[in-house]
Amino acid sequence: MSRNLIIGLFACLVLLQIAVPVSMIVQRESILKTGTQFRFKTAPVDPYDAFRGRFVALRVAGGDNIPRPEGLDLKYGQKVYAQIGLDDKGFAKVSQITLQKPQGSAYMTATVNVFSPLTKEVVLHLPIDRYYMEESAAPRAERVYREHSRRGVRQDAYVDVRVKDGEAVIEELYIGGERIEDVLKQAKEKK
Repeated sequence: MSRNLIIGLFACLVLLQIAVPVSMIVQRESILKTGTQFRFKTAPVDPYDAFRGRFVALRVAGGDNIPRPEGLDLKYGQKVYAQIGLDDKGFAKVSQITLQKPQGSAYMTATVNVFSPLTKEVVLHLPIDRYYMEESAAPRAERVYREHSRRGVRQDAYVDVRVKDGEAVIEELYIGGERIEDVLKQAKEKK
C-alpha cells in the first residue's frame, strides 16, 4: 500500500472516532433544547457504571408497569413505543404502548422487560433510569434520593425529562422541589 493511502485511511479512522461521540452529544443537546418537557415521579433502585461513572439509579413510579394491551403480541426485549400522558397532578406517565410510532403525541422508545400472557401488566424498560452526576456527589445523592422515594414515607422525588421523536433525556432530578445538586450543597453547608 502506498504511504498516502495509509495516511488517508488513518485520517478517516480518526475522523470517525471523533464523529461518533460528537453526534451522540449533539443529539442529546438537541433533545434538551427542543424536546417537550415531562415530569415523572420516581421510585428507588444501586448505581455504578464502569464506563460512564456514578449515577443515581431511578425508577419511574407507575410509568413502567402498564396494563397489557388487548391483542398486542409482545415478547421480552421487544421494542415498543410508550405514549406519554399526564396524571391528575400533572406528572407524566406511560398511558399506552404501541408497536408503531404514534402520530401527534409524545412517546418514548422502550423495551419490554417482563411480559407473560397470564399477567395483566407489561413491565417496560424506559430510557430514563439513570441520572449521572459528579463522581463524589453521587453516593450522597443516592442516599438522599432513597430517603425521598420510599413507599409510605416521603415520595417527593421526580425528574424532568425532555422527549423528542422517541428519544428521552433527563434534564434534572428534584428532591422536594429542589435540584438534587442544591439539596446536597445545602446539606454540606449545614455540617
